[in-house]
Order: sequence, then structure tokens, then C-alpha cells
Amino acid sequence: MHFADSPIRNPIVLAMFAAATWGLAACGGGGSGETTLRTVPTPADYVSGGETLVLLEAPGGADLEDFEITLNGGDVRSAFRPAPSDRLGRESHAFLGLVEGLAEGTNTITATRRGVEVASLSITNYPIEGPIFSGEHLQPYLCLNDLSPGGNGEPRRFSLGNDETLGGPAQDASCSYPTRVDYLYRAAGENGSPSPLASPASLPANVDLVVTSLGDTVPFMVRLETGTINRAIYQFAALVDPANPEPDPWNPPVGWNGRLIYTFGGGCEAGFFQGTATGGVLRADLLASGYAVASSTLNVNSQGGCNDPLSAETTMMVKERFAETFGPPLYTIGNGGSGGAMQQLLIAGAYPGILDGILPTLTFPDAITNFIDATECSHLLRPYLNETALDEETKRVIGGWAVWATCDRSLAARPNRVAPYDCPAVIPESQAYDPATNPTGIRCSIYDGMRNVFGTRMYPEIEPTPVSEFARSPHDNVGVQYGLMALNAGRISNEVFLDLNERVGGWDIDGRWRPERTTADPDALRIAYETGRVTSGTGGLAITPVIEERAYRDFTGDFHTSYYSFVTRARLIRDNGHADNYIMIRRGGTPSPSSLEMMDAWLKNLALDESADPQITRIMRAKPPELLESCWDEEGVQMVEPQTFDEGSLFNNTAGRCNALFPPHTGPRMVAGGPLANDILKCQLKPLDRADYGALFTDEEWARLGRIFLEGVCDWSKPGVGQVPQVGTWLSYGPSPVNRY
Repeated sequence: MHFADSPIRNPIVLAMFAAATWGLAACGGGGSGETTLRTVPTPADYVSGGETLVLLEAPGGADLEDFEITLNGGDVRSAFRPAPSDRLGRESHAFLGLVEGLAEGTNTITATRRGVEVASLSITNYPIEGPIFSGEHLQPYLCLNDLSPGGNGEPRRFSLGNDETLGGPAQDASCSYPTRVDYLYRAAGENGSPSPLASPASLPANVDLVVTSLGDTVPFMVRLETGTINRAIYQFAALVDPANPEPDPWNPPVGWNGRLIYTFGGGCEAGFFQGTATGGVLRADLLASGYAVASSTLNVNSQGGCNDPLSAETTMMVKERFAETFGPPLYTIGNGGSGGAMQQLLIAGAYPGILDGILPTLTFPDAITNFIDATECSHLLRPYLNETALDEETKRVIGGWAVWATCDRSLAARPNRVAPYDCPAVIPESQAYDPATNPTGIRCSIYDGMRNVFGTRMYPEIEPTPVSEFARSPHDNVGVQYGLMALNAGRISNEVFLDLNERVGGWDIDGRWRPERTTADPDALRIAYETGRVTSGTGGLAITPVIEERAYRDFTGDFHTSYYSFVTRARLIRDNGHADNYIMIRRGGTPSPSSLEMMDAWLKNLALDESADPQITRIMRAKPPELLESCWDEEGVQMVEPQTFDEGSLFNNTAGRCNALFPPHTGPRMVAGGPLANDILKCQLKPLDRADYGALFTDEEWARLGRIFLEGVCDWSKPGVGQVPQVGTWLSYGPSPVNRY
């Protein structure tokens, strides 16, 4: 594996590339006097479906009739018209064309003026079924009709959100279904989801009139498109004009404010199936404000296999299809919680420019490091601790949770994401992996779902198959001293500490407990870091505006603990010296609409800043002055202060007003001495040193500790084994040769 040198390897250079590629925000029209061609909103190397939008920017005063425009030698000038304004009040002097008839592979579009070639662009077109850069399609892949029936015995179907469903046999092996357009409306006085509309020509007189974020008063009539892209079922919706219900890129509806919200669904399970729901597009509050909303079944983490390159690719392809219908969005904002937050952070970090700003909630930084703490609870700590006579408080402090129920009930109830057995209910049991009865079945670990990224290797120790080829795993707990900080704080005894680490064990590649500690695959460690599967501040996340709202659930026993917000920011601070582009707001309840308003203002200011300053400088200059880190109490009182985690107070983290109101807790690895960034998958080892312990060991206890950790214990002051910087952004796992990993 290797990473080809590329001009967009550097994230700052990439940001400039993204700003010049993804929308019409900066198309002033030939200010340099040069004529240029570019695809919008998708980079020319990653176009799909045989058509794309092409922007021709020419010197001011140029007329379209001055140009000859050809695609692979054939005339396509008739596909171009004057580009619309960018919804920021700036007129465009460019020409926008919906160019159709692209051949699969390389295409060339050329602009000639008065007999002289003035611009040329190479476009690479991929099938609408994909893939582009996510790697070879996972197989087997189950379409709707192949999924196991629901609880009522009925076949699985996809709800269209208008009393109808999509289902039955797919048209082909790519799980394709016909593209369809439906219309919905909301009656005046109603606040819920819109209702089906038989025809846009029969809009009821009592239709609700709404005022968009741009101040336009329009009827609440929605165009909903449903189709299949990249083997996923996609949808997008936006307000349209009753007199012109079928928009085009040159005549966007008055009710659309030019912004696109892309929603991501939660969970984290192995893929291998099409899915039955998107992240949600019929969001009445967003639609009424004028936002378009898009998503697909592969943007739901519990359906997309926790595979963020696949989610990123699908987002890019759906966004392109949306732009071909409504026009390029001014900017795209990600939205979603839990597994939906994972996707936003990972896409921003590894594929910057697809999402211009993100709004994660119930944040986990990524799947891999989340499953350090989660799996060590469910596989190791919980079984051991529930076999002992320890009280709940002692169990709690060993893992650092707010309450023992976080591990005992919440994490324990989750499916087994790092082992292959616990497949989603939609995968027929007959097709699922079983080492004895079906050793070649679908392995439902997230790493098998990302085998294009992690690769596979032989595991000869797995029975009954003598030699089994499975996806590599980066998990490891060699040298981890569980409960170390609790011991040093006097919260557990020497005997509890020794007995726990003596008996805790590990698991094998099939997720089965074993007395030996878990050992990571060395290549998996390197791959996890250098491809950006572990989020860091060295990728695109450092130059993406982020507003995170964290609902506080620590004391409810919910596994969505507030600790992970601080984990994410700690990585940015470590790698960049700051996390100024990452604003955290903590509340006792659900997020408020104000974060979207702030993000909209932030991105608008950024779009209007046409300076040549570094991206992070422009981002911080564009941040609205009223957007401040803060927390809100139950009475709605805002307390403005930086959101910090006191690493010196793991068991009493109440420094500051916000921490006193919403005290953050931690997880097993931090109690074991690990850093707040929580991204050391396998630690480097060092010899035992009595100076590292607040407890006094007898000679017999010290000898026992040495037998437990024959190879040494974790040296958390050093980077993890294989912990290398992210090698670049926009990595391709195939078939695209651009930035091929």
C-alpha cells in the first residue's frame, strides 16, 4: 500500500481546492482575465451517473455565443446558460451547463473562443452504482427483498414518508429501484410532518405559508425525490414553487435558501445490506426555513457498516444528484448524533469539502476508539466485576463512569461490533457467520465491513477452519493496567487491582474471551492512523467549522457520555495547539435551532471572505461574535466559559460552573492512565516502576504484578505503536487512481 504524491496532500492546500470546487460561493466570473472550466459541486475526478454540472468562468463581458464548448469533440454549448446568483446577493458572470452523455472513464470538455482553445478540463465519470473511491463493493450485499422479514413477518420495505413504501425485487444486482418524485404539503395551523399531495397542480387553498431564512413567504409545498445511488436508497427534499414544481439548476425555487442540510443516522454495525431508512429528510422545521435536506440509507451508520469512506462517497454522489436538480448548494451542513456524529467528524477529517460545516450531537470521535472503552466494558470488565463481591461504587471507579449502569446495562446491551457474530436483525441468520456451521458466512464486525481499508490476513488459530482469512483488527490491551488511577487515588485496594489485571484477559479475532491479552494486527494499527479512521487534528477536521451541542446523559447510565466531546477536542488541541474551530455547547436537554443559525451565519461570513489568508484564519474571522462556548441550565440561563476537562480530577471533575452543572466522567482507558485524547490503540511498554504507584506494594504483591505484566506496562507518555500522522486526505481505496492508498 502507498499514498501517491498529490497537490492536495496538505490539508490547507486541500481547503483551497475545496473552496474552489464545491459551490458557486466564489464565482465572481473571470476576475483574473482567464477562462476556466470546473465541475460543481463534485471534483472532476469523481463525477458519477453520466452527467455533471460544469461551470465556465470567463472574463467580464464575455458572451456565451463567443464560445464553442465540446465534450469529447461533440458540441455541448446548448447545455450552458447564465449561472444564477449565489443567494448571497452577488451576481454571477459565469455560465453553468448540465453536461450529459459522459462516457465511463475519462472525458474531455474544451472551451474555444474565436478559434483559440482557452480552457480544457478532464472529467472522470463513474457508474451511478459506484464505487468511486471507497473500494470494491462489499459482497454479499442484500437488497430490500433479500432482508429477513420484520417482526410481523412482512418483507422489509423503505418508507417514502408519504404513506407509501418502496420494496419488492430490485431491478439489478446493484439493488436499483426506479427514481420517483412525490409532492407533499402542510396545511395552515399544522406543525407536524407534511401530508401527501396527489398532484402539485391540486395544492389545497389552506396550504401553510412559511417565511424562509431569507425572508421569503412561500407555500409549504415540498418536492421529495427518491432513488438509488451507490446501491443506497437516497432522498432529498426542498420547498418548490407551485407554478414550477420541477426546478432546474438555472431556476432554483424561491423557497430554497440555497443551503443543503445532510443528515446522518446513528448506530455502528456491519454493512452488507441496503438499509430501510435514511438519516431523515422530511424535517418540517428545516424545510419550512428554506433548507433542502438530503440523506441515504448508507449514511445511517447502523446500515452503512460504520464505513465512513463509503458514507463520504455516497454523500458526494447524492449531493451531485441534488445539484443537478436544484443547482449547486452555497454550502452543505452535516447534522446527526452518535453514529451520525462519527460520520460527520470522519468525513470532515478525511474528505474535507463534502461538508462545509458540521453539527454533531452525542459525539463519539470515531468508531474504532469508541470501541476501546465500550468493548473492554462488555467483553472484559463487566464479566469480571459481576463475578466479584465488589460494591457498585468500586466497579464504577474502575471504569470511570458516572454510574455502574453505564457499563452494566447500557454498554452491555449493545451488539458486539468488534466480533463477527452479532449481525443486524435484517441479515438472515442462514447467511451469518458461525465458526462451526457457516464459517464462510457474513462476518458482522465493523472491520470486516471495512476490509477494503484494513485488508485481511490469515488467522490459523480459529477453529474449525484450519486457516481463516478475516479482516485485520487494531484492538489491543497488552500492558493496560485497569483501575490504575483508582488505585493511586485510594479508591480500590491492592488486591482488587492485582486480581482484576490478573484475570481480565482479552479476546481473539472472533471476539471470544481468552486469558491472554488482546494483540493488535500491526498493519491494522498503522492503517487506522494514517488513513484517518482515527480522527485527529492533522486532517481536514482542523479546517472545518464545528458546533457541537452535547445533551448531558452521564448520570442516566446512557453510553453517550460527555467525556467523548472532550476526547475529540483534545486531539485537535494536541495536533494544532488549539480547537478554535470547534465550539462546544452543553445543555441538559436536546439541541436548539440556534446552532444551525450560528453555523449558517458562520459559513455565510466565510463564503463572503474572498481573501487569500490561510483557511483557519478565515474560519476564525468568520465565526459570529455571539457564538461562544457555554452551557445552559434547565431554566435556560446561559453560562459563558471555555469548556474544559480537568485531567487531574478524574473522580471529581467539577472545575468551573459548567462542569459543576454537568460534570464529565471518563472511561476505562483513562482510568488506566491513558491520555484524554484516548487514541492509543496499542501502547508502548516500559518496565514496572514503584514510583508510578500511589499504593505501597509488599514484595510479594510486587512480584505478582511483575508476573501479570511480564512484557512491561503502558508508557502513556509516548505515542501508540503504529501511531503515525494521517498521510493525507481524499484517499482512494479504488477504483479511482487519484490519491490511491
